[in-house]
Amino acid sequence: MRLQDEQLARQLMRLRGDIHQLKIEQTCDLHRRMLSDASCELQERDELSDLLCESPLAASFSLSTPLRLIGVTKMNISSRRFSLC
Repeated sequence: MRLQDEQLARQLMRLRGDIHQLKIEQTCDLHRRMLSDASCELQERDELSDLLCESPLAASFSLSTPLRLIGVTKMNISSRRFSLC
């Protein structure tokens, strides 16, 4: 009986380690995909800016990403009135 308990304990510890390793691999894969998406987005943005011949000054006046995420529009930022989409 004691031998079976020890075997089960080892088996459970191995399973716990395997589960932990799988969680780490999934998290790394998710972060890898997020970085890949972000780099592709930046590359597309650079390509578009090259095509549109935007000046560096125009980029400095664009809205920051957090403001766009909450729906602040570019047209009304100079009048200090903010609207949500």
